[in-house]
Amino acid sequence: MFRVCLSVCRVVFALCLSLFVPAVSALELRDGQGNVLEAEVLGEEGKGPLFIWLISQYGHAEEPRAIGAALVLRGAEVWLVDLLDSLLMERTSDNVRNLEGEPVLALIEAAQRAVEGTSRPVVLVACDRMAAPALRGMRLWQARGVASSRLAGAVLFFPNLYRGNPVAGEDPELIGIARATNMPVFVMQPELGTQRWRFAELLDALHAGGSAAWGWFLPQVRDFFYLHFEQPTPSEEQMTTQIPQRLFTAARLLAAAPHPSVPAPLDGAADKAKGATSGLVMRKAPVEAPGFDLIDTRNRRLRLEDYRGKVLLVNFWATWCPPCVHEIPSMNRLAAEYDPGRFEIVSINFKEDAEHMRGFLKKVAVDFPVLLDPQGQAARQWKVFAFPSSFLVDAQGRIRYSVNSAIAWDTDEVRQVVDGLIENTP
Repeated sequence: MFRVCLSVCRVVFALCLSLFVPAVSALELRDGQGNVLEAEVLGEEGKGPLFIWLISQYGHAEEPRAIGAALVLRGAEVWLVDLLDSLLMERTSDNVRNLEGEPVLALIEAAQRAVEGTSRPVVLVACDRMAAPALRGMRLWQARGVASSRLAGAVLFFPNLYRGNPVAGEDPELIGIARATNMPVFVMQPELGTQRWRFAELLDALHAGGSAAWGWFLPQVRDFFYLHFEQPTPSEEQMTTQIPQRLFTAARLLAAAPHPSVPAPLDGAADKAKGATSGLVMRKAPVEAPGFDLIDTRNRRLRLEDYRGKVLLVNFWATWCPPCVHEIPSMNRLAAEYDPGRFEIVSINFKEDAEHMRGFLKKVAVDFPVLLDPQGQAARQWKVFAFPSSFLVDAQGRIRYSVNSAIAWDTDEVRQVVDGLIENTP
């Protein structure tokens, strides 16, 4: 019955949006550095909030545009802005993390003029790594000390406010602006998101800076759920239809919160991205592996202790992660080259259920056990930050190498590392 009702709701929502075409116009402005910024304006001046929606580094604008149409239907105005496109910047993680706040400041200034003389709040919306430039721009606007500011704050979906991907198995470091924001912030955290276990840490950092920060768990959805990088689940489709109402609720709370007139201190050095590590990284000293005790897709219980006495590659991944899937064939080939009595591979899937995994395995060959980590507890214990993340564990159960990205596993470099670990097995 629930699925039927949900299907009907989705059909009605889609039908309403298909029948409603918001007014669309173009806005062009310059920031303080002379860069030309372009915004797609949905709707006309109304009574509701003005949302400045910063498009993600991946450039997917179609889905935010559909959500924007639903916001306009409720009386809002939406500016869709692809900063990387306007600034002619390559779509890399470090480019986004290091993006300065001036372009966002220019957008806030233009929005302030648009709502001047009204009670309409201005709200920034950003996701993932684009959260950092959003907060920087908000801080620059705050430093202007405009007494009549209508800037309410920012709504951040699954924000990645870290300086970069750490070596797999090490803790990440929050980027400086996360601790230097005292304007109101509303964080939308997917329950199945990769940073779910670091959510409290982020809120603590925002609160420590003086921000009236809220957190809202979004049940049974993954990061990027509304961008539809892959087939959305029923829960994700339902949550996507709820985003407009949640944004209106967030806007109301942000507007009513305290807005300090002086920015929090910012550590400029800590506000720069760290260079990403790549390839297999040797640990400075062997580290005892956290272990695992999980069920695989064949309903077998496997533990790290079962592999004692042999070298083991432990791979954390998810089917929604294209690089994770891309490296599977090279893992298959690597596993085939070795005696399973001396070297094996085991993968640990992040927060996906057995039915989904069995369907995936019918389409993609995986020649090693796939363990299920439904709550992400194993990933948390191994301090997994990004997907895929992999660890080479020696015969004594110690982590000797790790990698926080997808690599080709059937290379001479990897074989030399594996061979060296096998040769040192008692």
